[in-house]
Amino acid sequence: MSTSAQSSSHSSYFDTAVATLQTSGFYWGPITANQSKTLLMHKRVGAFLVRASSDPKHLFTLSLKTEVGVTNIRIVMCDGKFSLDQNNGTITRTRANQQGSPRFDCVVKLVFYYMLLSWRTFRHNSSSTGTRDRVSPHLSLLWPLYKELSSLQHLCRRTLNRHVIGDGVHRLPIPAKLKVFLKRYQYPV
Repeated sequence: MSTSAQSSSHSSYFDTAVATLQTSGFYWGPITANQSKTLLMHKRVGAFLVRASSDPKHLFTLSLKTEVGVTNIRIVMCDGKFSLDQNNGTITRTRANQQGSPRFDCVVKLVFYYMLLSWRTFRHNSSSTGTRDRVSPHLSLLWPLYKELSSLQHLCRRTLNRHVIGDGVHRLPIPAKLKVFLKRYQYPV
Protein backbone atom coordinates (compact mmCIF):
# COMPACT_ATOMS: atom_id res chain seq x y z
CA MET A 1 0.00 0.00 0.00
CA SER A 2 1.37 3.43 -0.90
CA THR A 3 2.07 6.06 1.75
CA SER A 4 -0.79 8.27 0.51
CA ALA A 5 -3.19 5.29 0.56
CA GLN A 6 -2.09 4.44 4.13
CA SER A 7 -2.50 8.07 5.15
CA SER A 8 -6.00 8.12 3.64
CA SER A 9 -6.85 4.86 5.39
CA HIS A 10 -5.62 6.17 8.77
CA SER A 11 -7.48 9.45 8.23
CA SER A 12 -10.70 7.60 7.42
CA TYR A 13 -10.23 5.32 10.44
CA PHE A 14 -9.58 8.31 12.70
CA ASP A 15 -12.57 10.23 11.27
CA THR A 16 -14.82 7.23 11.98
CA ALA A 17 -13.49 6.91 15.54
CA VAL A 18 -14.08 10.62 16.22
CA ALA A 19 -17.55 10.54 14.63
CA THR A 20 -18.53 7.58 16.82
CA LEU A 21 -17.21 9.36 19.88
CA GLN A 22 -19.13 12.53 19.00
CA THR A 23 -22.30 10.50 18.48
CA SER A 24 -21.93 9.06 21.99
CA GLY A 25 -22.83 12.41 23.54
CA PHE A 26 -20.22 12.17 26.32
CA TYR A 27 -17.44 13.66 24.16
CA TRP A 28 -17.05 17.31 25.10
CA GLY A 29 -14.40 18.29 22.56
CA PRO A 30 -11.63 20.78 23.38
CA ILE A 31 -12.37 21.71 26.99
CA THR A 32 -9.63 22.18 29.58
CA ALA A 33 -8.89 20.02 32.62
CA ASN A 34 -10.23 22.84 34.82
CA GLN A 35 -13.45 23.02 32.83
CA SER A 36 -13.95 19.26 33.11
CA LYS A 37 -13.23 19.49 36.85
CA THR A 38 -15.92 22.15 37.22
CA LEU A 39 -18.40 20.00 35.28
CA LEU A 40 -17.70 16.85 37.33
CA MET A 41 -16.96 18.33 40.77
CA HIS A 42 -20.49 18.04 42.16
CA LYS A 43 -21.43 14.81 40.35
CA ARG A 44 -21.45 11.42 42.04
CA VAL A 45 -18.44 9.11 41.99
CA GLY A 46 -18.32 7.31 38.65
CA ALA A 47 -19.45 10.27 36.53
CA PHE A 48 -17.19 10.82 33.52
CA LEU A 49 -16.69 12.52 30.18
CA VAL A 50 -14.21 12.28 27.32
CA ARG A 51 -12.54 15.42 26.01
CA ALA A 52 -9.83 16.41 23.56
CA SER A 53 -6.44 16.11 25.22
CA SER A 54 -4.56 19.29 26.06
CA ASP A 55 -1.33 17.35 25.48
CA PRO A 56 -0.45 17.47 21.76
CA LYS A 57 1.01 13.92 21.99
CA HIS A 58 -2.42 12.48 22.82
CA LEU A 59 -5.83 12.73 21.19
CA PHE A 60 -8.25 12.23 24.08
CA THR A 61 -8.49 12.38 27.86
CA LEU A 62 -10.95 10.63 30.15
CA SER A 63 -12.04 12.92 32.99
CA LEU A 64 -13.81 11.21 35.87
CA LYS A 65 -15.10 11.80 39.38
CA THR A 66 -13.38 9.48 41.85
CA GLU A 67 -13.62 9.05 45.59
CA VAL A 68 -10.78 11.58 45.99
CA GLY A 69 -11.99 14.15 43.44
CA VAL A 70 -11.80 14.67 39.69
CA THR A 71 -8.93 13.04 37.83
CA ASN A 72 -7.82 12.84 34.20
CA ILE A 73 -6.45 9.80 32.39
CA ARG A 74 -5.00 10.09 28.92
CA ILE A 75 -6.29 7.81 26.22
CA VAL A 76 -3.31 6.51 24.28
CA MET A 77 -3.40 5.48 20.62
CA CYS A 78 -0.78 2.94 19.56
CA ASP A 79 -0.88 0.98 16.29
CA GLY A 80 -4.41 2.22 15.63
CA LYS A 81 -5.72 0.96 18.99
CA PHE A 82 -6.88 3.00 21.98
CA SER A 83 -6.06 2.22 25.61
CA LEU A 84 -5.86 4.01 28.93
CA ASP A 85 -2.48 5.44 29.83
CA GLN A 86 -1.01 3.01 32.37
CA ASN A 87 1.56 5.50 33.64
CA ASN A 88 -0.57 8.63 33.60
CA GLY A 89 1.65 10.16 30.93
CA THR A 90 4.83 10.20 32.99
CA ILE A 91 6.92 8.19 30.53
CA THR A 92 7.10 7.95 26.78
CA ARG A 93 4.66 5.49 25.21
CA THR A 94 6.06 2.36 23.68
CA ARG A 95 4.38 -0.83 22.54
CA ALA A 96 6.07 -2.78 25.33
CA ASN A 97 4.85 -0.68 28.25
CA GLN A 98 1.28 -0.46 26.95
CA GLN A 99 0.72 -4.23 26.55
CA GLY A 100 -0.99 -4.71 29.94
CA SER A 101 -3.90 -2.41 29.12
CA PRO A 102 -6.78 -3.66 26.96
CA ARG A 103 -6.75 -2.06 23.50
CA PHE A 104 -9.73 -1.14 21.34
CA ASP A 105 -10.30 0.15 17.82
CA CYS A 106 -12.76 2.72 19.15
CA VAL A 107 -12.79 5.01 22.20
CA VAL A 108 -16.47 4.23 22.84
CA LYS A 109 -15.62 0.50 22.97
CA LEU A 110 -12.88 1.29 25.49
CA VAL A 111 -15.30 3.32 27.63
CA PHE A 112 -18.00 0.66 27.40
CA TYR A 113 -15.53 -2.06 28.45
CA TYR A 114 -14.56 -0.13 31.58
CA MET A 115 -18.21 0.71 32.27
CA LEU A 116 -19.07 -3.01 32.25
CA LEU A 117 -16.22 -3.75 34.67
CA SER A 118 -17.23 -0.84 36.88
CA TRP A 119 -20.89 -1.88 37.00
CA ARG A 120 -19.94 -5.45 37.83
CA THR A 121 -17.74 -4.20 40.67
CA PHE A 122 -20.38 -1.71 41.81
CA ARG A 123 -23.05 -4.43 41.97
CA HIS A 124 -20.68 -6.85 43.69
CA ASN A 125 -19.75 -4.24 46.31
CA SER A 126 -23.39 -3.28 46.80
CA SER A 127 -24.43 -6.86 47.50
CA SER A 128 -21.52 -7.84 49.74
CA THR A 129 -18.71 -6.36 51.76
CA GLY A 130 -16.05 -8.06 49.63
CA THR A 131 -13.09 -6.30 48.13
CA ARG A 132 -13.16 -4.68 44.73
CA ASP A 133 -12.33 -6.98 41.84
CA ARG A 134 -10.34 -6.00 38.75
CA VAL A 135 -11.32 -2.30 38.76
CA SER A 136 -9.35 0.25 40.73
CA PRO A 137 -11.49 2.35 43.07
CA HIS A 138 -10.13 5.33 41.14
CA LEU A 139 -11.36 3.97 37.81
CA SER A 140 -15.08 3.72 38.13
CA LEU A 141 -16.99 4.61 34.96
CA LEU A 142 -20.66 4.44 35.85
CA TRP A 143 -22.46 7.55 34.63
CA PRO A 144 -21.53 9.36 31.41
CA LEU A 145 -21.96 13.13 31.57
CA TYR A 146 -23.68 13.95 28.32
CA LYS A 147 -22.90 17.27 26.68
CA GLU A 148 -26.44 17.74 25.43
CA LEU A 149 -29.70 15.88 25.20
CA SER A 150 -29.50 13.18 22.54
CA SER A 151 -32.05 12.97 19.76
CA LEU A 152 -35.01 10.65 20.25
CA GLN A 153 -33.61 8.47 17.43
CA HIS A 154 -30.28 8.09 19.22
CA LEU A 155 -31.95 7.39 22.58
CA CYS A 156 -34.02 4.65 20.93
CA ARG A 157 -30.92 3.24 19.26
CA ARG A 158 -29.07 3.10 22.60
CA THR A 159 -32.05 1.39 24.22
CA LEU A 160 -32.23 -1.21 21.45
CA ASN A 161 -28.47 -1.75 21.75
CA ARG A 162 -28.96 -2.43 25.45
CA HIS A 163 -31.39 -5.25 24.64
CA VAL A 164 -30.06 -6.68 21.37
CA ILE A 165 -26.66 -8.31 21.71
CA GLY A 166 -24.07 -8.50 18.94
CA ASP A 167 -25.47 -9.11 15.47
CA GLY A 168 -28.98 -9.61 16.82
CA VAL A 169 -29.98 -6.50 14.88
CA HIS A 170 -30.07 -8.63 11.70
CA ARG A 171 -32.77 -10.83 13.22
CA LEU A 172 -35.06 -7.93 14.11
CA PRO A 173 -38.19 -7.64 11.93
CA ILE A 174 -37.40 -4.06 10.87
CA PRO A 175 -36.54 -2.39 7.54
CA ALA A 176 -32.96 -2.75 6.25
CA LYS A 177 -32.45 1.03 6.38
CA LEU A 178 -33.19 1.00 10.11
CA LYS A 179 -30.75 -1.88 10.61
CA VAL A 180 -28.03 0.20 8.94
CA PHE A 181 -28.84 3.10 11.28
CA LEU A 182 -28.57 0.79 14.32
CA LYS A 183 -25.24 -0.66 13.13
CA ARG A 184 -23.67 2.81 12.82
CA TYR A 185 -23.60 3.13 16.61
CA GLN A 186 -23.68 -0.24 18.38
CA TYR A 187 -23.26 0.82 22.01
CA PRO A 188 -25.79 1.15 24.82
CA VAL A 189 -24.11 4.30 26.20
